[in-house]
Amino acid sequence: MKTVYIYMTFVISMIVFLLPLNSATEKSENGTTVPPETTLKPKTDVLKSDICTKCSCDAKNSLIDCSRKLANWFSPEEWEILQNGDITFETMKLSHNNLTNIPALPTYGVKKLFLDYNRISSITVGAFQNLTELTKLDLSNNQLTSKALIPDVFKGPYSVQDFEPLKNLKSLNLGYNRLHLLDDDLFEHVPYLEELILCSNSFQVIDKQTETALSGCSSLKVLDISYMELKTLPETIFHGPQDLDTLIVSGNLFDKIPKAFDYADNLKRLVLDENPIGNLEGDNIFPAMTSLQYLSCAFMPNLFKIGSGALSELQNLTELILSDNTQLIEIDSHAMCKNVTGGDNFDYPPLEKLYLNNCNFTVLPRDLIVRWDKLHALDLRYNPWLCDISNEYMVNYLIQHVNKSTPILASNVICENPTELKGLEVLNVSNNKLLGVLPSGASWVWIGLIIVLLSILVTLSGLLVYRRGYCGIGKKKESARRALYSRTSFNEDFHI
Repeated sequence: MKTVYIYMTFVISMIVFLLPLNSATEKSENGTTVPPETTLKPKTDVLKSDICTKCSCDAKNSLIDCSRKLANWFSPEEWEILQNGDITFETMKLSHNNLTNIPALPTYGVKKLFLDYNRISSITVGAFQNLTELTKLDLSNNQLTSKALIPDVFKGPYSVQDFEPLKNLKSLNLGYNRLHLLDDDLFEHVPYLEELILCSNSFQVIDKQTETALSGCSSLKVLDISYMELKTLPETIFHGPQDLDTLIVSGNLFDKIPKAFDYADNLKRLVLDENPIGNLEGDNIFPAMTSLQYLSCAFMPNLFKIGSGALSELQNLTELILSDNTQLIEIDSHAMCKNVTGGDNFDYPPLEKLYLNNCNFTVLPRDLIVRWDKLHALDLRYNPWLCDISNEYMVNYLIQHVNKSTPILASNVICENPTELKGLEVLNVSNNKLLGVLPSGASWVWIGLIIVLLSILVTLSGLLVYRRGYCGIGKKKESARRALYSRTSFNEDFHI
């Protein structure tokens, strides 16, 4: 009996053990075992949700725009809708709201996050660590201070050894905040940063901490430090980010070319606009920047002269912008040339675009560039051009080339002098061949005086010849008068 009891217990146990296995499998028509279907939670139709009623959702461009729509961050329920939605918005705009703090954000596949024009003054440590796909973060136009911006706000997801970096973050905009320096380890969690914008923060000086922070951005390609009240740059600032190819330093207080440019070997684009540099000559010229292709020195209020050799070390320059320098009256004919080979010939950069509009030029040196015909764009508009023989090449030839390549740039190139041509377009002066027949300046006064004097002399000479009868002139009329005159006879005068 005991044996039977043990046997029954064993059988029941096996049935209980095998029951879940049997219930979890089923036979297909050909007799093979297949797993049961897994029940998945259905995706949320995001476009029909409340969040897309409150915000603008653009499925085609994978964009959700909640600018000026939020009083606070998304609620947990709204984040759940986004996380379980049938669309992942890769671009999220939360601009122009009243957000004051950035909390630890939940996991989401956003790539571009715009938080500009808020009132953000604090960021929670690890705020972005769940946004592992993030490539662009815009925190500009907020109230962030140097004290609030600590390295760990950018730390990535947790791993066994340490926190991983935000390895996909390439662009960070911190412009228009209240920063005056950077923590020297600020970018340790974003080692692959390629674009950094710091513009319009009152740094006044790049101190050692800030320079160390920038040196840590070894992958940096674009740096914007414009409108930061800087008077100069540390000479070693470019030792760290050696791949830097674009530097924007507009609107600072440079009155000389910074010595730091001596080490910007790989820089391709440089924007120096709105700095109070007075002239580019002597020892205040550009150093050898062999990779530089684009240079903008526009809107400089004090710039009046570009001297010999000022740009001669920029032998790969293809685009030069000198527009809107209202005091700039002179650019030397040797400003760009360099004797590279040591022979009799000079070398010039391969310029393709040259902008000289809205300056104070009167004459354009013919030898400034050798191959003017290689220019794709030449802007000479809104200068007080002198339309006489001293500017013959520009008036008679160069303007024709401009008119053929870019007609819109040939208009509003106006003669200021001489007075007789004032207000005429240079293109019309050239077409009508007026340059060779019209003298310049005060020579008109002298010509007028000479003409008057000659007229007086001719008139007086004519009168003199007329009266004296030289060369038979006047004799015929005198004979006629005598023939008509008959002397009175004395005999006829007195009759007895």
